[in-house]
Amino acid sequence: MINNEAGQTPQPRDPISQVDTAMMIAAALEERYPNALAQIIAIVKALGRTQSRELLTKTLEIEANGGMMLPDNSRRKTPGGVFFHLAYTTGQPKPGKQLTRPQDHTKKPKNGVVQTMQLNDTSKSQSGTEKPLQQQTAIIFSWDDRIATVTEAEAEKGSANVKITLVGRPGKIINKGQFVMTLMESSKVPMLPKGLPTPANMTTKYGVYIATKQWNKVSEAMQDQEDVLIIEGFPKFDVESGSIAVFVTNITTKKQQMAKKQAQSKVGQEA
Repeated sequence: MINNEAGQTPQPRDPISQVDTAMMIAAALEERYPNALAQIIAIVKALGRTQSRELLTKTLEIEANGGMMLPDNSRRKTPGGVFFHLAYTTGQPKPGKQLTRPQDHTKKPKNGVVQTMQLNDTSKSQSGTEKPLQQQTAIIFSWDDRIATVTEAEAEKGSANVKITLVGRPGKIINKGQFVMTLMESSKVPMLPKGLPTPANMTTKYGVYIATKQWNKVSEAMQDQEDVLIIEGFPKFDVESGSIAVFVTNITTKKQQMAKKQAQSKVGQEA
């Protein structure tokens, strides 16, 4: 083997790509969901393939020796939870790389996982006697608890026709001839109905693929910085890019949509 100018023997290049390494780790941890896969890919890119495989080995050793408990000792962490814990607490990012744990805004009560919900108040009855409190305990469902729930649901899956709607400004437009492609990101978690678990507040990337004929209908409108795209399409998780690919079936802009409604309203009034 030829030495380099510094007199050091160059290290052989790892034949397995970072994405393939991440997929191997995900399979070993039985993590199949988009956010978990995206986290594993980010970890491998930040820590490198060798260190990530070492963390997987450590995770499997911990699992073989009884696992790792959650801070409240209510149950064991999932294998994926152990891997993420090790990565974010002991992982050493490569020079120039950073690894940050995704923020989780799930709120838990200070005194544990159980809170009390009052079903009716302590107002007095017509006879003047005080009504007894009727209470029910409700378990606070953490986003970390979803894995067990999804695993249970795997026993009997339903079916669905899927459509996704994106509203926002496009990024750089990459022209590939018959279609254009752009990346859009979402990082905010909206206000969710009461009772739903709050997902980790991490950025989700959308790779948007738009037929050139469709893009030509809205490209000029995008010169207006106050206008936004309204996109409908078919989503598919793209593991290698860590994004959700959206194949656009319909596209317009907010101002184009408003103009169309106004024109239809005017026609209706004239009729």
